[in-house]
Amino acid sequence: MRWPNWFRKRADKAVMRPFDENALVELAPPSLDQSVEEGMMLADYATRMAVKNHIVVDTIQLGNAFDPSRHTGAAAETLRELADEQDQAAIRVAVAREDVEGLGGDAVHPHDYRDVDVDNLRRREEAATVLGAALRERAASEEELLAIVERARVEAWGEVGAAIEASLYAFSGAEALKANYEAERPARLRLLIQRDLARLEEERGGY
Repeated sequence: MRWPNWFRKRADKAVMRPFDENALVELAPPSLDQSVEEGMMLADYATRMAVKNHIVVDTIQLGNAFDPSRHTGAAAETLRELADEQDQAAIRVAVAREDVEGLGGDAVHPHDYRDVDVDNLRRREEAATVLGAALRERAASEEELLAIVERARVEAWGEVGAAIEASLYAFSGAEALKANYEAERPARLRLLIQRDLARLEEERGGY
């Protein structure tokens, strides 16, 4: 039996064109402001994570009342460490830039810089230098440090609150297996509010 021609699957003949590098769209490099802004966003995130952990350890594990001034030092230290990293990065990039000025040829790996990379390396060096200075300026600002601590406190409480809710859900699930759970539930809630939460508030000094 011969199948109709319209039923046969015809393979399209793909025409392979030679690669044309000139056809690639050249993207404009990020500006100095864009590079610094992106670096500040990453540094802000890293600093908040460090301060959040500092808050959790200090208040939950050590039992100290929350006081923003107890955590601004941790924020400043983290910012200064990040600034030091940028200073070191600027030095490394400057050395690489000086080594490849006038060096021709094709690169053999991503970090094999040549003379065509000098402008890009200069931009990276400048961005690292400016970012390091901006981080040190933030580390010296009490207002900026307190703002970081507050954001970290909100995130820390969100994580702790989520953990408490998960524990309560697990507990309520086990209690629901009891035949008299629904009858005892209102009394258990009143006991939680009147006794346990009041005791926790007293122990934490209102925190």
